[in-house]
Amino acid sequence: MTAKQYDVVVVGAGPVGLALATELTMRGHTVCVIEQNERIGIQPRAKTTNVRTMTHMRRWGLSGVMRRKSPLTADFPRRVRFATRLFGKDIFYFDNAFCSSPVRDDRFPEHAEFIPQYFVEGILLDHVRNQPLAEVRFRHRLEGFQQHKKGGVVASVRNLESDEVTTIEGRFLVGADGARSTVRKALGIPMSGASSIISFSTFILRIPGLNHDLGDQQALFHWVVNPEAPCIMGPMDTNDVWFWGVTVPGEKEPDSNAMLELARKAIGRDYPIEILEKDDWTVHKLLADTYGVGDVFLAGDACHLHSPFGGHGMNLGIGDAVDLGWKISGVLEGWADRTLLDSYETERKPVHQKVLETSTENVGSLSERFLAPALDEDTEEGAAQRREAAEAVEEVKAPEFRSLGIVLGYRYESPAILSEEGDVPPAFSVTQYKPSSCPGSLAPHAWLHDGSSLYDHFGEGFTLLRLDQQIEDQEQRLMEAARAVGMPLTIYAPDNLAVSALYRTRYALIRPDQHIAWRGETIPSPKALIDAARGVRAVPDRMAG
Repeated sequence: MTAKQYDVVVVGAGPVGLALATELTMRGHTVCVIEQNERIGIQPRAKTTNVRTMTHMRRWGLSGVMRRKSPLTADFPRRVRFATRLFGKDIFYFDNAFCSSPVRDDRFPEHAEFIPQYFVEGILLDHVRNQPLAEVRFRHRLEGFQQHKKGGVVASVRNLESDEVTTIEGRFLVGADGARSTVRKALGIPMSGASSIISFSTFILRIPGLNHDLGDQQALFHWVVNPEAPCIMGPMDTNDVWFWGVTVPGEKEPDSNAMLELARKAIGRDYPIEILEKDDWTVHKLLADTYGVGDVFLAGDACHLHSPFGGHGMNLGIGDAVDLGWKISGVLEGWADRTLLDSYETERKPVHQKVLETSTENVGSLSERFLAPALDEDTEEGAAQRREAAEAVEEVKAPEFRSLGIVLGYRYESPAILSEEGDVPPAFSVTQYKPSSCPGSLAPHAWLHDGSSLYDHFGEGFTLLRLDQQIEDQEQRLMEAARAVGMPLTIYAPDNLAVSALYRTRYALIRPDQHIAWRGETIPSPKALIDAARGVRAVPDRMAG
């Protein structure tokens, strides 16, 4: 029987695999997503969808449903609280943690959203299933695959319900199949770094009335700094569902009753508590040695494993899906050179490395780091120790909860990014984001006079942003060079002085992922610019006038 054919086979129907399917189907490509599990339950995974991922949701038309499905009301305080117990003494608050407060910000079009990962998966799954170009197969397991010498992949897939093995073909195959990636193992790609740094147990609990009773002390996360029960907990969903996480030393399985007693000590009052689910997990700091072989690639946890402290995991993987998705699309459509796919690892790996470093530092400072003997006492000594602890919390934990620099401020470097000697980006900071039009950076955001986002006017392909007087003949030659190879390119000229001040150049070429490929006052070599942006390696020494 002839194998069914798709443009891309995606292994893994978590948020990364489904984001890749969303990006590809939006661009007109057929996708088959295979997943060995039934993705149901309330697994205690990611809870924060950051501003960058919410911007992708906006591109996909899904930011509205993300807001509607969030269990938080608009007036719920978007803050992280450090306290001696839930009903104890406050130590410090990080207000507007993760830039999640529902207010307009000039730096990005969508604030972060607090929403459990299983909701995010459900939203993406519903969207992908509604795409005629996509097929999602649950309870199907990848058994193996072979690559054709002339390109393309043949995969063997087992239906776990019928035990039948069938073959499917894809021009590309992507392993978005998590930490124990079958695809990575089949490719023989090792991971390097540090394993088993620290272990945790996360419980999903139902605690009736707790969130209501907290009143003005409500928060996204409560870090309990108490020698009896140091932990992290917070509201997870409606119907009084909470998450509660503690470190678990050694190999011994933690006793559930003992854990519940610790939870009550952390709360500081006696509540009836029901365990809904438990997840034991270990922090690693690992990167795959390479992100693909031939026409097979890795994305998400399949190629980078790190601490979830800082909320980067799912978001980082969705960023992988976007980067890989538009580049695969360009190759499938014929306008991108095959070498453009090499820039996936070249560009993303340094970003992953930065996140590995900061997230490992974040997990290195848990509640125990801020303990003091009189911290919970209603005395002058207790008040003084809480002030000292607050200073330490703000200094040490700011990179975890005020992390816009690493979320938006990273810069890509690859042959597809054309920089000049004077293109010096701002110094990188985890906590501080300074918009820059330096090539490789995320395009600076702005709100326009009609209330729309500048990003809303970028096309699905490349966009030439014109920010000063038109040079008509050069623009025409650039458009002709793009049409000659079939590369999608539009021109947008905002009538907004604030945008011009942000970019400080006449032209900026914006990629499909909203990063800047090039900027300049003139376009002296249109064909060379187009060729470089689509991955052709022959690039002149200078592109700008």
